[in-house]
Amino acid sequence: MKTQKENSTIMNKIDLVLGQTVLLELEEECLLGELLHVGSDRSFIRLSNVRDMLTKDSYGIQTYYNSEIRNIQVISADKGNIQTGPSANAPDNPKQFTKLLTLENLQETLEQINNYIFIHQTDVKYHDSIRYLKTQLHLGIAMESIEHGRHSTSPSLLSIATHDSIYIFDIKWMKITDEMRDLLSNDRYRRVLHNGRLVKDVLQHKFGVQLGKCFDVMVAHIAIRKTEGKIVEEGVSLQACVQSYLKLPDKFFYMNANFDERPVSDTTKREAAKHVVFLLPLQDLFIHEIMLEPFYSSCSNYLQSLSRNPDFISSLTDLRNKNGEAIEAVAPVKLGIDVELLDVPEQESNRS
Repeated sequence: MKTQKENSTIMNKIDLVLGQTVLLELEEECLLGELLHVGSDRSFIRLSNVRDMLTKDSYGIQTYYNSEIRNIQVISADKGNIQTGPSANAPDNPKQFTKLLTLENLQETLEQINNYIFIHQTDVKYHDSIRYLKTQLHLGIAMESIEHGRHSTSPSLLSIATHDSIYIFDIKWMKITDEMRDLLSNDRYRRVLHNGRLVKDVLQHKFGVQLGKCFDVMVAHIAIRKTEGKIVEEGVSLQACVQSYLKLPDKFFYMNANFDERPVSDTTKREAAKHVVFLLPLQDLFIHEIMLEPFYSSCSNYLQSLSRNPDFISSLTDLRNKNGEAIEAVAPVKLGIDVELLDVPEQESNRS
């Protein structure tokens, strides 16, 4: 639990102005409201039109004290993007990738985290979940208690996210079923994970599962930084990636969750949901906002090569005679990143 001094520091770091819409994180709640009053010693704040972002309940005017506040975020003037202080893990690139954190997106993400489906046995809920997952193409994959790869004592949870749902399987009790095995190995699925070398090592040597083709967000982060000539940190955590690129507050993740404890607490289940919910958005950002940005620029230039001529007659000439020039102006696409992605020796793909 935060001390009053630590919470006061959070309050002092935020430029609070009456009338602002703020997002308030408590121990078990995430609340949205308009700033009505700030205590003279910044020991408390008072909000009006308070609404719980998970339950949608409204509470009118409420007062919140330092001891119960985990984090405060200020909504921008247009109530679109979340404003937080600069993250220590933020990338050096001045371009800010914050479009995924609109208020609507954040609310949807919090609802998705809160509405996880927890499965610990092969019952009706399990079969309904598998039936739905088999209809999906894109899957986020995360595992808990695998920090030491195959040497981990007991892998705990396997979380699978789609664009609108999260399923958490207790593989400590139910192991990896044949249906899960297919989701993890069949290349009809587009899987996204973080630090896949640990996931693959555990699945292959503890469960006999050959992990299929995946997009690894940690590899993407490393490749991008190396391409830009920047220093690559050792062991980039998922939390650091999420906080850097999606600009979440530093205390969004609870780092002391015990995934080995049984029964699994609701807080721990929500933390597992947080570890998987951002994988698909991160992949989308890496591919479409960073890696393919030059390609999209070429597409834009080509699309405008005819429409940018305002003259009707001249545009007819362009249509007939300048298609070759437009094609010639398209920049070549770099199909690979010419850097060594990871400083580990290449291994034979069929090695068991």
